[in-house]
Amino acid sequence: MSDFPIVLVKNLPYSSSTDSLYELFGKFGNVHQIRISDGSSEDAPKGTCIVIFTNLVSAQKAVQGANGINFQGRYLVVSMYAVDISKLDRQQYAIRADRLEKLKQEHGIQ
Repeated sequence: MSDFPIVLVKNLPYSSSTDSLYELFGKFGNVHQIRISDGSSEDAPKGTCIVIFTNLVSAQKAVQGANGINFQGRYLVVSMYAVDISKLDRQQYAIRADRLEKLKQEHGIQ
């Protein structure tokens, strides 16, 4: 899991720039990174972004302070990003299974 807390922002105007988002979310604390979705993923449709803060307190302030505000004519929906642990567990299992198969082949174990 990431050491940096992630905030999910929805209902952004399509014309939003990273500079304007840094200006908005920088008021709540140190922003490590902002990623605006281009809409190519169904998990992150156009009009969404993630804001990665350097600490949890800043992220929580951003959620409380920015949720529901009018930003460039749109009302933002801001929440803490929750990682789907079930997907991580499946990915971890697949990685470990691959490693195990490679080790078995290296050592001639069946």
